[in-house]
Amino acid sequence: MKSILILLAGLGSAACALIGDSSLPIATELLPAPQPSATRTLVIVLPGRADDGLGDNERGMAKAIHEAWPGADVLLTSATYAYYRDGKVVERLHDDVVAPALRAGYRRVWLAGASMGGMGAMLYERAHPGTVAGMVLFAPFLGDKPLLEEIRRAGGVSQWEPGPLPAEVDTRNYQRQVWKHIREQSTLASRVWLACGSDDYLLGGARLLATTLPEGRFIEIPGSHDWRTWSRIGKTVFSQIRTQEPDTL
Repeated sequence: MKSILILLAGLGSAACALIGDSSLPIATELLPAPQPSATRTLVIVLPGRADDGLGDNERGMAKAIHEAWPGADVLLTSATYAYYRDGKVVERLHDDVVAPALRAGYRRVWLAGASMGGMGAMLYERAHPGTVAGMVLFAPFLGDKPLLEEIRRAGGVSQWEPGPLPAEVDTRNYQRQVWKHIREQSTLASRVWLACGSDDYLLGGARLLATTLPEGRFIEIPGSHDWRTWSRIGKTVFSQIRTQEPDTL
């Protein structure tokens, strides 16, 4: 996958991106489950563009996850902008984070991605369909406004035609590739939970994705594009996931 430089423009300029170094493995920090269970579950948190992935914002999300799902471990990841810029986010996420977790014996691995991290989760799912148990997307960046409007004008995701696309994802086609995957993978919707604040500037893309999901899988509450909103929604989302993914499996 070639570099996804266009992502920077698509996510706005409210804060400077924390670049990082994509030549290094993605740094991680494990926050163990408060009430460990025999059914080992791991939630991997993917940061937004302006986060290093291991800070107070992500710890707030981990706290919300633990309160909602005390049997789940949480793994914070420093999957920063450099991995997207250099086209390494999917490769590194698999080699450094997901595959080692599966080898370590986790039976269920979830991705929880915020903003840029939501796009990262979708790109990972496209490259490794079905590898993770599910994804929770918090105000994910899902493409630029012209593409979202094109999909709406076509009558929605099911009516939209992405056109011919190469197998390789690059800066010119990654947004269409993700929506093509959403359109064609019938089992994807059953593994996606979506959450967004009602004042979030990425709400339009979230609402468009919500049209492809089962009822109850999209949660919208008052709030903006920030971790305070996402952590509040996160507790609700992961409480609902826990009821469907009991620790006694």
